[in-house]
Amino acid sequence: MRPDRIDLGDGLLLRWSTKNDEANVASLMADIFMWETPTPVEDELPGRNEFVRALVHRCFRDDCRVTTAFDFALVEDTKAPKDQNPIVAGMTLQQLPGYFGKVNLSYGISEIVATHPDYRSKGLIRHLYLNLLHPASDLRGDVVQFVAGIPHFYRQFGYEYAIGVPEVRKVNDLAMIPPQPEQETIEKGGVGEPFTLRNPTLDDLPYLMKMSTPAKMLNHSELGLLYDEAYWQFWLHDALVNATYPTDINRDHWIIVDGKTGKDCGAVTAFGHGKPRMTLGMFVLEEGYNYRDAMYPVLRQMIANGNGPTVWELKQTTNESALGSSDKKRIKALCIALDPEHPINKLLESSTTLIANNFKMYTRIRSYAKFILKVASVLEDRLAKSCLADITVIWHFDFFRRIEGSTGKGLEIVFESGKIVSASDNWVPLSPHEKMMAARERIAKAKEEQRPDIKPLVYEAQFAPLTFTRLLVGDLTMDQMMSMYVECSVKEGGDHAKMMLDILFPKQQFHFDIYPW
Repeated sequence: MRPDRIDLGDGLLLRWSTKNDEANVASLMADIFMWETPTPVEDELPGRNEFVRALVHRCFRDDCRVTTAFDFALVEDTKAPKDQNPIVAGMTLQQLPGYFGKVNLSYGISEIVATHPDYRSKGLIRHLYLNLLHPASDLRGDVVQFVAGIPHFYRQFGYEYAIGVPEVRKVNDLAMIPPQPEQETIEKGGVGEPFTLRNPTLDDLPYLMKMSTPAKMLNHSELGLLYDEAYWQFWLHDALVNATYPTDINRDHWIIVDGKTGKDCGAVTAFGHGKPRMTLGMFVLEEGYNYRDAMYPVLRQMIANGNGPTVWELKQTTNESALGSSDKKRIKALCIALDPEHPINKLLESSTTLIANNFKMYTRIRSYAKFILKVASVLEDRLAKSCLADITVIWHFDFFRRIEGSTGKGLEIVFESGKIVSASDNWVPLSPHEKMMAARERIAKAKEEQRPDIKPLVYEAQFAPLTFTRLLVGDLTMDQMMSMYVECSVKEGGDHAKMMLDILFPKQQFHFDIYPW
């Protein structure tokens, strides 16, 4: 069981949240994140961050798909005056479904991390991570944890920058999206758009689950998030029905319909609901349909919908005239966040500009050994398709020292005939003298058993603390690692050892949806 309450002394209590904490947690976070407002005035104190306040309230709702009212790790000042908020630090532990190759994983994510200014430099965030959040996440089986936040700060808790977000391209000019030819419009006696969009309902949940797999979305990433039943339940129903703040809806989903047959033939998602910038996050068609034919009809209707009333506006009034003119132009920019090889990206490549972005998620893998064993089938498949198939070798990785938040300072992986038979975080490099004594023991045993001495094949590499995470998930190649970090090198095994690392851990893309909740 996860720890419930820990007394830090001086009236400070480390504990998990209850539903009664909602107002205090929301108030604290809205105050702390006031400086994160989009355009603060230089010489004015910003108001409370209502966007963050809404995030907190959403996390406390029963329909939140990623966390519960009992998953905020908090520090309470039990000596606080009655007129002071007793919650002085906190964060929420979330869980999202993901994948590494063909293996499904659960990710732990910490969000909305903050400490009241009067309580900083007391190590409260360290206590929250090491005593509450990490143990709880590890216990439930999250083999990877992520956080996005203050530069450099989270390295002290075992995190390394390793997971990027999909590249985003911006359409240079919305005018390049042509209007529907006038003669094809229904008003002029035409048949209308060849593809139309409709709002999905809960009845569409099975269809959308089928259409939103990485393969269907033409997503080539080997590591990313999955859109599961809980995701679609939330966005098709719960989020729309239970929205209590204008910012509770951050995306739109539509079913693409064949205009001729009336048959559902695809799905599309746009991020940025109610915002001037709309971002295309999913565009998928059934087999037999051409993206070139569907692209402009779908984009036209997406933008038209984006220019219309928001879900919040519709909830606030039933008077259509109060919603404003239907010809208003809210959407000022269109961006594309699809796989780089997606047909829409290719078709619009000359009309879009890549937005420069070096953002990466902090990534923590507490036990490299557990992660390796969890995704062993993926690594074995990569090896089986290579020139090193069926290899038997012992791999040793030296990380120099154990970092707080991780399991060990070394890693051993044993391959037999191309299969991973064991992995351990307990390996410690042998000194030259210890290696000599181990060799003597091995040779003596072979002599005693009257058989030839067979020296096992051993490959060895070393990595600066935490940096192995970047190779493991495919953020950098081994060449890039060695160029970036002087400590990173192959110590034993030469070119074949380096080749094996390149085979097991190729550089890859990531599919990471930052706020799917």
